[in-house]
Amino acid sequence: MKKSKLALVAINLIFLVTVPVLELTESDQVAAATVKGYVKTRSNKKVRLYTIKGKHSNFYASPKYRYPYSSKKKIGKQKRVAYKIGNNSHWILAKDATVIKQQSPKKYVQAQLQMPVGYTKLELLQAYQGNPSQAFINASIKGMKTNSFSRISAAENEEDNHNMVDLAKPTPEQIDTLTTFSLGLINQARSQLGLNLWQDSVGARKLARDIAIQYTENNKTIKDSHYVTGIVKACKSNGLNLDDNYVEDMAGFYNPDRTMSMTELKKSVYFGLKQMIFGYTGSGEEGRNDRSNYQEWEHAGDLFNTQGSLHDGDYNYYGFSLSHNNDICSMHFISVPTYIVKNNTYDTGFKP
Repeated sequence: MKKSKLALVAINLIFLVTVPVLELTESDQVAAATVKGYVKTRSNKKVRLYTIKGKHSNFYASPKYRYPYSSKKKIGKQKRVAYKIGNNSHWILAKDATVIKQQSPKKYVQAQLQMPVGYTKLELLQAYQGNPSQAFINASIKGMKTNSFSRISAAENEEDNHNMVDLAKPTPEQIDTLTTFSLGLINQARSQLGLNLWQDSVGARKLARDIAIQYTENNKTIKDSHYVTGIVKACKSNGLNLDDNYVEDMAGFYNPDRTMSMTELKKSVYFGLKQMIFGYTGSGEEGRNDRSNYQEWEHAGDLFNTQGSLHDGDYNYYGFSLSHNNDICSMHFISVPTYIVKNNTYDTGFKP
């Protein structure tokens, strides 16, 4: 089957910090203030709150919630220690509260792809053929939500934060890192679906590089869809007698500054793979709860060799490359199916 098209996606990684609301009553919520820590009630019962003068408030703190506090001091004539937790001078006495120790956010996290329950080869095939079940869409939404590496601030390691990549001229070492990174994610997902792993390939890496060169020399990007003329030319020069695009899946993003860190780039690759695997057509993470954004699983059919053909279940030889033109970075996920390599009609000298 031919590789399918993927529209341009603008990846916006937005990091939000949510502060819990103090539920004293429905109308009495926490004001914006510097959060110094969090407290919860010491017992499993609601506890009375106080005013700054040490007098009873009409409000209570619930044992169901943790509350951010902005101040700790002695209140009232009795000078009882209390924490300020509300926007109308609501104070919880220290004797009624327990301070919650906050864990520092992780600086380093290894990217993982976890396939959700309900995402099966049978369901994928049905989606690939244009009839995704509601259960499969639900599974895909869950996959977009639970696989969060693309929207967190943590890097895989400190070196990635300082390894700056020229998107138009990445070094061989940087492409090696991205190839290993993307293939690892693809194979994590394939393993969970019971599929044979794709193989890292010298020949596919060279093909990927030559395809990126074709895009660069002819000023093409993902916005132009697959540059079939250049793909066919690169395939033929690498010993593959193909007359259309059978090797490229694409994702991409708008990036006027052609330099970015390896951490940022890995997150972009991760997001692109999530889009393809879970059929997501939104332009960023913000739309992941919108069911209407889940409508294209042709890329997933490619990545998981599940297309309703005689070659379902096969594995591919893999390479990865980048090109950057007109402020757009195109990511080329290149894979050569084993059935093509085994067929003398198509393979005229390709060396995996």
